[in-house]
Amino acid sequence: MLTGFKREFADVVNKYNRRNGPLLAKGLGFSFLFGLIPMLFLSVSLTAYLYKVTPGLQRFIMEDFLAFIPFGTRQNLVSHVLNASNSWETIGIMGILILLVVAMTLFDSIERTMATMLDAPRRKFHFARLISLALMVGAVLVFFGAAILSTVTTYFRSAFNISQGLVSWGGKLMSWLMFGLVLLGFFYLFARRRLKFWPTLGIALITSLLWQLVIFAGSSLIKYAGRKVIIYGALAWVTAILLYLRILAELVIFSSLFVSRASPSDA
Repeated sequence: MLTGFKREFADVVNKYNRRNGPLLAKGLGFSFLFGLIPMLFLSVSLTAYLYKVTPGLQRFIMEDFLAFIPFGTRQNLVSHVLNASNSWETIGIMGILILLVVAMTLFDSIERTMATMLDAPRRKFHFARLISLALMVGAVLVFFGAAILSTVTTYFRSAFNISQGLVSWGGKLMSWLMFGLVLLGFFYLFARRRLKFWPTLGIALITSLLWQLVIFAGSSLIKYAGRKVIIYGALAWVTAILLYLRILAELVIFSSLFVSRASPSDA
C-alpha cells in the first residue's frame, strides 16, 4: 500500500513539473496577493452599504479571513479597508473599475491554473470573463453572508453565555468547511467533465484542513517566536504574506492534480 502511494505521488509530482507547476504557483500566489485587498474592500463596502460593519464581522476578518497575516499588519490593513469602505465614493468610478478588474483577474488565474492541472480545456475568452465576474459576485455575497452569520453568532454568544474558545473553534470549523466546499465547486466548474464525488470531496476537505494547519502553525510561530519575529516581521510582512499565499497556491495545484488522478479525463 505504501509503495503504491509513493508511486502515485511520484506520478503527481512528475505531472506537476511537466506542466510548469512552480511557475503557475508563483503566478497564482501573486494573483492571490493582488486580488485579496480589492475583494476585501468590495465585500466590506457592500456590507457597510447594505447592512453595517459589526464587531462580529471585524472579528471574522481578523480571526478567520486574514488569520495568516501577522497581527500588527492585519490591524493596519483592516483599519484602512474599513475607513475606505465607509467613504468608498471618494475612490471614484475609475478606482472602482480598477478594483473590479483586479478582482476578476484573480479568478482568471485560478481558472487557468486549475484547468491546466485538471486536464481540462480552457473556455473561450468572453465566456471565461463572465464566469470570473460571476465568481467575484458570488465571493462578495458569501462574504456578506458571513457578516450576517458572525452577527448572529455574536448575539447567541451574548444571550447564552457561550465561551470565546467554543466560538473560536466553531469559526475555524466553519472556515474549514466553507473553503472545502468552495474548492469542491471549483473542481467541478473547471474540470468540465464528470468527477468522482467522494474522492473529490475528500481531496477538497483535506486541502482545506492543510490550509487551516498552515494558518495555525504560522500564527503560532509569529505569536510565540519572540522579539526577533516582531522586529523583522515589520520589515518583511509582504514576504511573509507571499510565502503563505504561495503555499496556498501549491495546495490548490496539488489538490487539482490529485483530483485529475482520481477522475482521469479519458475515463
